[in-house]
Amino acid sequence: MQYNRWYDNNQNLKIIIDSIITAHQNNLDSIAYDLIQVMFEKQPDKDDFLEIISKNINSQKDRWYDNNYMFHSAIEMLKFVSPEAAERILKETLYLWQYEDKIDEYEDFHRH
Repeated sequence: MQYNRWYDNNQNLKIIIDSIITAHQNNLDSIAYDLIQVMFEKQPDKDDFLEIISKNINSQKDRWYDNNYMFHSAIEMLKFVSPEAAERILKETLYLWQYEDKIDEYEDFHRH
């Protein structure tokens, strides 16, 4: 099997990332911003992390997430953390999104 995307060889990452486009199409910018923020917060050497990314970011534009600059940047940045860390960051971000949606629904329900 040939892998086209950096995360295709990791089944968990593939499932999580591919599910984002299905479940959160309208929120990709916000999710990407949160992913970048969580990822950056978890870096022990932020300057080193930024230097590595700036030297190695892929500008290829033929994947589904490349149509959204912010999301493209977030997914590309995930390449520079371990697969385990990428999975934790994705899960944490999506959990927060799901939790925030529930809070918004609860507040909307009780507001009326």
